[in-house]
Amino acid sequence: MKSYQTNNPKATQALAKKLADLVYPGLVVTLQGDLGAGKTTFTQGLAAALGIQSRVKSPTFNILNTYEEGRIPLYHFDAYLLENAGAADQGFEDYLGTDGVTLIEWPQYMADLLPNDRLEMTFTRLGEGESDREITVRGIGQAEEIEEKLD
Repeated sequence: MKSYQTNNPKATQALAKKLADLVYPGLVVTLQGDLGAGKTTFTQGLAAALGIQSRVKSPTFNILNTYEEGRIPLYHFDAYLLENAGAADQGFEDYLGTDGVTLIEWPQYMADLLPNDRLEMTFTRLGEGESDREITVRGIGQAEEIEEKLD
């Protein structure tokens, strides 16, 4: 597991740009952290680095936003609203491990659909400043290689 500290949104997005150079179609990345921890800011940075020019926002009420105009498609889930309903039998598995990179905020609500190969990222607000974050990265299975290469 690797850990990174960022102290402003640009630094969080710079880490996302480094990840963008390593992602591949079919990769699933889980984004864990409290509200306001930087998950959407990170996603915006990743999308920009993939060449996506659309406005990227959290899909809280839609559950899924798709962006297909970049180097590879980006599927951005916010599973928060699935806490009680669950993700099974809703067609979400059609996006996992396919032609794009899938980011999942609140992945615990889609746990039954998560593949064995994935990159887990945890965003934690630090007490030092309003924008200070610790971001931990853990590759599981094939995604271990990304963790090793991410600097």
